[in-house]
Order: sequence, then structure tokens, then C-alpha cells
Amino acid sequence: MKVIGSIFLLLSATAQAGFLISSSDAEKREQLACRPSMILGMMECESLPTPAQPKGNDPAIRPAEFVPNSGVDMGAKIDSTPIQPFLDPVPARAKTGPFTIAWNIGFGDAGLWWELWDNNQLRYRGKDFVPRRLNGKVDPVKQLTARGDHTTAETVIEAVQGGEFTIAQIEPGLHKWVVRLCNGTLEQPKCSESSAETWVDLGPVDANQAKVERPDIPVLAWTPPVTTEGLALIRWNIYWGNTGKVWEVLNHGKAIYRSAKFTDETEKSQEGQVELPLLNGTHQLSVRLCAETLCSESDKVTVEAMLGPEIAPAAPLVQVHTANDPELGVGLPMGKVLLSWQTTAPSVAPDRWLLIDVNKRQVILSQKITRACSAGVWCGSWQGVPATRPANWQVKLCRAKQCVDSEMFEVPTE
Repeated sequence: MKVIGSIFLLLSATAQAGFLISSSDAEKREQLACRPSMILGMMECESLPTPAQPKGNDPAIRPAEFVPNSGVDMGAKIDSTPIQPFLDPVPARAKTGPFTIAWNIGFGDAGLWWELWDNNQLRYRGKDFVPRRLNGKVDPVKQLTARGDHTTAETVIEAVQGGEFTIAQIEPGLHKWVVRLCNGTLEQPKCSESSAETWVDLGPVDANQAKVERPDIPVLAWTPPVTTEGLALIRWNIYWGNTGKVWEVLNHGKAIYRSAKFTDETEKSQEGQVELPLLNGTHQLSVRLCAETLCSESDKVTVEAMLGPEIAPAAPLVQVHTANDPELGVGLPMGKVLLSWQTTAPSVAPDRWLLIDVNKRQVILSQKITRACSAGVWCGSWQGVPATRPANWQVKLCRAKQCVDSEMFEVPTE
């Protein structure tokens, strides 16, 4: 990766640079550039140097002392949230290789830092701002242009604030970008944001390749409006038309399940279904079918879940790694253990996870869960030096008082 220069190195699959850190820990750090690692829930990051202070007035220059208006209070309040960043054109389709996201604001409140999120993963957070022009490149040699009897000057219009981030090797697949411009603190940020999507092909983009068509609207099968079992069977189909590559179930507009598997599929027809756990309450469900970045959404159906059991999250699948694992490269120091987990079945959202030492009946870690790793998938990670080896551990996922345990696993020796 590169931030305004070659700050972040291009990493290979066998020898990785930087350090491994969980997604939740990355969200608490400043001046950070990251890329997804091969372990779900972990990011491979590098700390960025603090940028130089921007040029300003002589420190001896002081503003006049503020004197409040003694007249009638008109109720005016200053909103410290920055203005929404304006993105440079983001291609809907690209090939693997370097990829740059750039933005600017032409007026309004500036921010203290900015962030780039990629599929709900923090890729960059920092205070590296770059001067950007609102009217494109202006050649200083040709700024004075003779027009008849008049000489005009091309005015350079500078943005109030701007930023750029370059990913050295973008991964294939769908990327949902969010650029956030923030004030406040990491604990209590005040941010505005803009978003875009890009589909990245594995190989070079073929100009003669058939144009991707937007899928036809998926049609939902009849769904009972009331469930007393805590489950809802969502079924949909395209009888004849343009098909898609992936589909999602939305609940009140938020994706809670995503799949690339279909129960039946031909060149011009598709079907899919999933049984989803639902908490007691009212849910507005729909299906979104996508081909690259082109999507179509079904009609919405309202399902009321009542009298059902208190549902625990799906059981997590756990992996444990040591520094000797070749896929980690040099990202994990000797002696440390890296644990990662994820849900693999449809699940209600857990609100916290715990790491348990079964032998000692001791809680090693208890951590809140604030967002899904991807649609319908929850994950987390921990790294550190175990107090004792060997040891038997478990991961526990909880929603309120309803919890589920992973299978017990042994922490390997060094």
C-alpha cells in the first residue's frame, strides 16, 4: 500500500511485513495502514509516521479575544461534524493492481483525520492530507493566456482539504468503499462519509468482454407473516431472466446473510433459500441479488417473530496459529499464539465473545462485538502469550444471556 508515497510496502503471500492485529484493535489505533490477512478477523498493519505540521501563520500572531454578543441568544449552535467528503470518480470495475481512492472538500468544516473502509474493514486511518485542486491541473507556465486585446489568468482553486490512499495490489472481488472525515476523538468521533463500490477482476479487464447485465428482480415465495419458532424460511427465484452471482437477505435494509450458492440454477433461472434465526420482534425482510456491483432487490415482506425461544448465536469455528505456521510469514513473534474464530452458519448478531481457559475455569478475554466482518458473518481474534502450555480453551459467543460454546481445543506448545 502507499499513502502519498511509498509508505506501505507491497506484501507477498509468503513473506508479510508489518504486524498482525485484530480488526477491533485496529479501530482503536491512529496513523495506521492495513490490509486483510489470510486469517479472517485479522488485519496486517503498519504504523504510519506522524505527518508534518501544515504551514501556517507565525506563532506570534494571536487572534483577538472573543467577546460574546450581549444581545438576544438566537439559538445558533456550531456543528463540529466535517462536511461530507467528495470522492474522485471511482471505477465500477477494475483489474488487480494498484488502486487509488481520492477525495476533497471544497468548502465547509475540515476534519482532524480521515479513514478508508473496505468491506467493513479499516484500511487506513491517519492525518495525512494532500493539497488538491478543484479545477484540475493548471500549468503555471500557461496561466497567462492572450485573448485578443486582453490577457487572462487561469485561477488555481485549492480544495479546503483532500486525501489519497493507494492500495498496491487490490484483491479480486467486490469492494464496498467508505471514506469518513472525522472530528472529535476515536472514542466519540463526529464523522461524515461517502461511499462507492468497485468490482475487481482476477485478470486484466477485457474491453470485448460481454457487458454485465443487472439481474432481474428476485421474487419471494410466500413467507408466513408470523413465526413462533424463532426461524423464518426465505425462498426466492428468478423464473426467467438475467441471473446473479451472489445474493443477500436484508433485514430493514441491512444485510444479515450473504451466499454465492443457489439451490437451482440455469443460464436464465435461479433459486435460493435459507432458514434464518429471528429474535422476537418485527422484521422487514427482502432479497438482494447482485452481478458484480449491479444489484436488484425483491419486494419486502414483514415477519413478526413471537413466543419463540431466546436464540443464541451460531457456534464459532476456531483456528489457532503459532509463529511456526508458514502462512503467517514473519507476522507473529515467537512464543505468541494467534487465535481467530468465525461463524459459518446463519446467526443472530452476538454482542460479545469470551475466551475461556477450560482447565482453570478462567475468562482470559471478554470483548464487545460492534459489527459483522461481512454480511451475516461474525468473527474475532486474539493474540498473546499463554500463561500455561499446553492448555484447553473454548470460545464463547453471547447475545444477552444466551451463549454458545465452540468445541474445546488445545493450545499448542511453542
